[in-house]
Amino acid sequence: MSVFAQVVQAKSFSAAATQLGLSKSVVSRQISALEQSLGLKLLNRSTRKLSLTEGGAIFYEHCARVVHEATYAEQRVKQTQSELAGLVRVTCVQAFALRHLMPALGEFQSRHPEIQIKLSCSNHRIDLGEERFDIGIRMSDDPDPNLVARKLAVNRKLMCAAPAYLARRGTPRGVADLAGHDAVVFPPLAPKGVWTLRHDGRDHTVHFTARLETDDMDATQAALVAGLGLGPLPVYVAADDIRHGRLVPLLREFEVVPQFGIYLVHQPNRTMPTRVRALINFLVQRFEPTPPWEIGW
Repeated sequence: MSVFAQVVQAKSFSAAATQLGLSKSVVSRQISALEQSLGLKLLNRSTRKLSLTEGGAIFYEHCARVVHEATYAEQRVKQTQSELAGLVRVTCVQAFALRHLMPALGEFQSRHPEIQIKLSCSNHRIDLGEERFDIGIRMSDDPDPNLVARKLAVNRKLMCAAPAYLARRGTPRGVADLAGHDAVVFPPLAPKGVWTLRHDGRDHTVHFTARLETDDMDATQAALVAGLGLGPLPVYVAADDIRHGRLVPLLREFEVVPQFGIYLVHQPNRTMPTRVRALINFLVQRFEPTPPWEIGW
């Protein structure tokens, strides 16, 4: 259809072939194949000129419209791919989004006011392709091998408690002291009812009875600040409470395992829109090499 429209506009097979970057014979064969497919003669050919048949004139009217729309669509797609404008879809766990992603997005959008963000704060792993998200931020020890993963930071965790709780129950001086305390439990950080703390490559396990168990990270933090017990928190969650004295880090020489990473993930895409790549680069630069939650306490 595109070749036919070009031939009509150029009024010549030779001129159309030059404009399309094809040979005259290829153009002629394509027009013949089109006529055969339609069962209709489209052009009257002579050594002097080309003219449209009645059916060819009707067909050309529609072809010209289709070619115009296709060209416009191609231009719009290319423009959208290259512009710092449009929508970027992001998924992130709520605890990280509230504390660290929101401030970052505010700074990013102040630089790029034409970019809109759609953010899903889901604690469940979302299929980026199926749900049409451009970027995901995940806490993981094993990023999806089908995605491109950029590590933003180590998801370090610490045992924490409120000053009031420690004043009432005493401050643990070693791992063994943890067993006698009230436990606030977020199950992913305490598989099978056990805390594991590592020091100098050696693991120490603590069996506990939960005083409070919750499947929400923000509820875990609130319970610890309220003095309901002690338990591990990711540093990205606990840092602000530690800075302001609402929580006290315990046994800081130990790391709570398993240790996860904080990853930015996206689908492999060589033609990624400029707006998506801009946000990826911004987030990587913001959180590397030392994330803000590891500073100032």
